[in-house]
Amino acid sequence: MVNNLVGGIIPPEPPIEPQSDVHVLKSRLEWGEPAFTILDVRDRNAFNEGHIMGSMPMPINELVERAVPSLDKSRDIYVYGANEEESAQAAQQLRSNGFVHVSQLKGGLAAWKAIGGQTEGIVESKTPPGADEYNVVDRLKAHQEHQPKEGTGTSATEAIKKGASNLKEGIQEGASNLKEGIQEGASNLKEGIQEGASNLKEGVNESQTPRNTDDSNIGS
Repeated sequence: MVNNLVGGIIPPEPPIEPQSDVHVLKSRLEWGEPAFTILDVRDRNAFNEGHIMGSMPMPINELVERAVPSLDKSRDIYVYGANEEESAQAAQQLRSNGFVHVSQLKGGLAAWKAIGGQTEGIVESKTPPGADEYNVVDRLKAHQEHQPKEGTGTSATEAIKKGASNLKEGIQEGASNLKEGIQEGASNLKEGIQEGASNLKEGVNESQTPRNTDDSNIGS
C-alpha cells in the first residue's frame, strides 16, 4: 500500500535519451537529482588531466569487465569519450551487456566546459570557472536559452523553465518593493523634517513677538 501511494504521488523520472545535450546533465547535477552515473571512457592519462566533476574512469578497453559487476543495470548512465565515435561505441557496449538507461553525452568534455560545467583534474584545477559559475540566475538563464522549443521538451525541462521564470519574477518584485519602501520612507522623512522646521519657526516667531498691554486699565 505504501509503495503504491508513493508511486501515485511522485511521478517516475522520464527515461533518458540515447543521446543527451550537456545542458540536460548540468541541470540534473545542479538540481541535485540522484541515481545516475557519469562514465569517462578515455584513457587514464586523459582522465587524470581533466574530467567532468564526479565522473568515473572506465577506459573503453576495460569498460564491460568493470561496469558489469559494479553498476546497477537499471541506473541512468551518461557516457563520454575522446570523440563522438568513442562515446557511441562505449554506449553501445553497455547496452549490449544489459544496461538499459545509457545516454551518449554529446560533445563530451569540450561541450561540458563550454557551458561552464564543473571539472577536476591536474590541468582543469588551473582553469578558471565559467562566467556563470557563481551566479544561479545566470546559470538558469543560460540553461533556459539552450532548451528545446515548446512542445519538444520533457516535463523536467518545463519545470526548470518555470522555476527560472518564478525566480526572476520574485527577484524583480522584491527589488520593486524595496525601491518603493525606500522612496516612501524618504518621503515621510522629508515631510517630518519640513513639519518640524515649520513648528520650530512658528515657536521662534511667537517668542520674539512683544505682548500687548491694555493702557486703559492702568490707574483705573
